[in-house]
Amino acid sequence: MSLQHKTIQRYRLFYPQETLRQMSERTGIQITRVFRLLNGKPMKLGEFEAFEGAVQSKLNENKSFGRLQSLLEESASLLTNEELARLGDYVERKIENKKYTRTYLRPMFEAAVIA
Repeated sequence: MSLQHKTIQRYRLFYPQETLRQMSERTGIQITRVFRLLNGKPMKLGEFEAFEGAVQSKLNENKSFGRLQSLLEESASLLTNEELARLGDYVERKIENKKYTRTYLRPMFEAAVIA
């Protein structure tokens, strides 16, 4: 997967319901160009920065994310490789658990509520 595709996917995660017009207003890129980028045209550096800037502004709204980021940077310089591996495994398990709950438990809960 290309960096451009990952960037657009991340943007769509944070702004899933945005129309082309809203994307254009948020990034400062013309609507037709946004349409072309979403359909695979190569992205220019300025366009990449605009999408990344929108994602970063959304992330900066959450203070916990900034704290997590600074703790990760500090742990990378202080902890041993073994400790970093354990920390990575822990985070990976938390993510998998969250995916499992969203994928499997929510539909079962919704079915129980409807019935």
